[in-house]
Amino acid sequence: MLKISEHFEFYKDRSEHLDCLKEAYTESFILDKRISQKPIYFKGDSNLPCLSVSIINEQASIESSYYIGLGWLRPWNKPVLIEPKVNNESKKLDHIKMLIEALKEPENLNHLDGLMEIHFGEEWIPVEGDYEVVLTPFLVAQFLMTVRSIVRKGLKKEYYRVTENLQSRIKGRILVSQQIRENVVRNRLTNTVCSYQEFGVDSSSNRFLKYVLKYVSTQLHNFKEEGLKNTLIEPLTYCLGGIQTVSDEKFYQFKQKENNPLYREYNTAIQLGNQILQLMDHNLTKTSEVKKAYPPHWIDMSKLFELYVFKKLREKFTGYQSVQYHIKANYQELDFLINDGDFKAVVDAKYKPRYRSGNPSMEDARQISGYARLNKIYDKLKVPENELIPAYIIYPSDLKYGDEIEAEKVDEIEPNEIIELIKDCKVRKSTSYRKIYMQEVPLIFS
Repeated sequence: MLKISEHFEFYKDRSEHLDCLKEAYTESFILDKRISQKPIYFKGDSNLPCLSVSIINEQASIESSYYIGLGWLRPWNKPVLIEPKVNNESKKLDHIKMLIEALKEPENLNHLDGLMEIHFGEEWIPVEGDYEVVLTPFLVAQFLMTVRSIVRKGLKKEYYRVTENLQSRIKGRILVSQQIRENVVRNRLTNTVCSYQEFGVDSSSNRFLKYVLKYVSTQLHNFKEEGLKNTLIEPLTYCLGGIQTVSDEKFYQFKQKENNPLYREYNTAIQLGNQILQLMDHNLTKTSEVKKAYPPHWIDMSKLFELYVFKKLREKFTGYQSVQYHIKANYQELDFLINDGDFKAVVDAKYKPRYRSGNPSMEDARQISGYARLNKIYDKLKVPENELIPAYIIYPSDLKYGDEIEAEKVDEIEPNEIIELIKDCKVRKSTSYRKIYMQEVPLIFS
């Protein structure tokens, strides 16, 4: 298996790409002709490549982007695992804690689309038993935080059917065949098997959530990292406590769609619950074996960073719609729009380490400048036409540089008294562009 990190071509010297392939695929490695891996695209979108590999005249190129996960390199029919960026040997990006922190903002539960994709129908990939693949805990964390939001709002109440053997009374409809089998032939003449409806939280959807929660609880001991277990136990305990009045029922999968917009989190929770059952059940009988298997899957780390940034922005700008996420204007989509009293700004999240120093790249500067000049944005923010809307680029403050960026000559950035978007984090003013600022945000490392 080829194991690399996200944005591999940025952090790894080009001369080492060939060595990585040789080390991973010694038996079936071919050098005598051109081999090109058709890029693996996220959700089939050619604008979102996860990985591409090519060999030309003994020169290899491995290009990964801002996606982590597991997939197949078909020229060699071999798997590839892309891991989160490791800052150094002692610090590793903790994407699970970042996800949980991001989902503490309830509105983020409406923006989980596009965060990941899983190909359950493709050939599953065996992985050594002592290696923790991110898919299972990532799904579990999303499920727990979604159910946590449901419990905080209050479980959905609805009518559900109850079948009960009542004594000396009748309620609803008598089930004749069961009445004969359970009472008449046994001479229980005062009992009646009845079917009737009740209104409450003990519905099939809530029973499904409880089953998945208890299933996750029993499987949590299989997670090898103690820190990961401790991270997940708190929301799991909270969810189990809030759903304990619901009856127990076993499920293999659950197919039901919630159409009430007040309870739309149920659709997310049910989808994630089905995926967890499918994934864990596949490996349930193999927990003691050397290898487990996982479906090809990809997680968009730049999307996760956006969710994380939105949570951080909401910590400062707490008013109703003070921070708006993914605003569409003139066939373009902005990351964030801030409209908080007298402060108004366009904000773009860039999951790039290059902004630890230097000015924005020309491409990024053009993009965010274009956002800040859209007529629809001026109308929405009610900014006079003769004013320039401030534009912020938010970047991770603690990703390690690559050698290429360290050697790059950049303009000096001078301190300036400007508004911080993230509490207690450095913000800088661009020396090349007017009213473009760069705001750092620290990531979470384990």
